[in-house]
Amino acid sequence: MSNVLFYTHNKEDLKRAVRMIIDEIRKTETISESNVNSEEDKLTQKEAAKFLGISVTSLISWKKKGKVPYYQIGRSIFFSKSELLKLARKNPELVKSSRR
Repeated sequence: MSNVLFYTHNKEDLKRAVRMIIDEIRKTETISESNVNSEEDKLTQKEAAKFLGISVTSLISWKKKGKVPYYQIGRSIFFSKSELLKLARKNPELVKSSRR
């Protein structure tokens, strides 16, 4: 393989792209290696918001800010219930208690 030069991207841009790809690969490994039944673990945005005790709007905002892990296949977005539970345990101030 010859040395390929990228003139439109600097070294930091390429590092950032590689990190993003590795993060996406790790996400898919986490889901597939999980001991939890994947269908039981998968939540829609509405279900995830209810699970965390927040609004869907807040969840979307958190997703955009990188506060919550999510998965996207095509246009479908879903959340891992087990990962949200880990997040809630590490950051109890993020999750609102249910009002019953």
